[in-house]
Amino acid sequence: MTSVLITGTTGLVGSCLYNYLKKNTDWDTLGVSRSPGEYVDLTVDLRDRDAVLSMGKKNSFDYIVHTAALTKTDICEKQKAECTAANVDATRNLVEVFPGSRMLFFSTYAVYNTPEGNCDETCPVSPTNHYIATKIEAECIVNTLDRPVILRPSVIFGYISFIRQSKNYFMQLMENIQKRTVMRSPTDQFFNPIHVDAIIEIVHHLLEKNHYGTFNIGSNEAISKYEFNRLIMKRFQYDESLLQDIESRKLQVTRPNNGTISSRKIQAELSFTIPPLETMIDDLYTSVPK
Repeated sequence: MTSVLITGTTGLVGSCLYNYLKKNTDWDTLGVSRSPGEYVDLTVDLRDRDAVLSMGKKNSFDYIVHTAALTKTDICEKQKAECTAANVDATRNLVEVFPGSRMLFFSTYAVYNTPEGNCDETCPVSPTNHYIATKIEAECIVNTLDRPVILRPSVIFGYISFIRQSKNYFMQLMENIQKRTVMRSPTDQFFNPIHVDAIIEIVHHLLEKNHYGTFNIGSNEAISKYEFNRLIMKRFQYDESLLQDIESRKLQVTRPNNGTISSRKIQAELSFTIPPLETMIDDLYTSVPK
């Protein structure tokens, strides 16, 4: 039986992938996180090499889908040692303890930093903040394995029913609206946001068909963060007065302004078409309890 370890199953991608594989495959799927949760079978601090070694003595895996990370750029900039431990040391521990496992690693679209944008996988990478630097370093570690998969997704949005301290893009937006907090979104930062369901389907195909390589994953439409938030608020009939525009130069942490990517490679590799952004926002709307 195919065995899969998913790290970070208290997060959006990890929990959704865990739930999907449990329902749609007969694979032996285990979820791991630092803290307990509905989709967590093993509570392990991946930053602790001894803890990972202990897990390795009791388990072996055909595949490791490594989604666990410290992703909040503001926090990563202020707590660089913690960010490095979570994103680099944890990855190294997994690679060294499970060298025979095929790894699928979640990096970020933000590794690119070109004025033109629309980067494919051959574009140079350049860190504009500490979080991105740790992801580039972790990619290098993963690439020492045999036939790894490195995913560079754009911002992933989706709904999760359980409460967690660190919230994904949509959950943070929804919380701000519930608190009547005015949100400031940049009009000059562009990206290719993608719904978690599309990510899960792509990951399933990659595991099932044993593909490998580096792949961008994002919507086929580029959009500003301000306009994307506006579309979500309009679809959910939220109060759009809570959304204000801002120039990116006024933000605390530097991010690439043109973070747009091309996802042609992954779609050609899998013969799969990423749904239109409007469709994915509709899917998000459907998933949220009313």
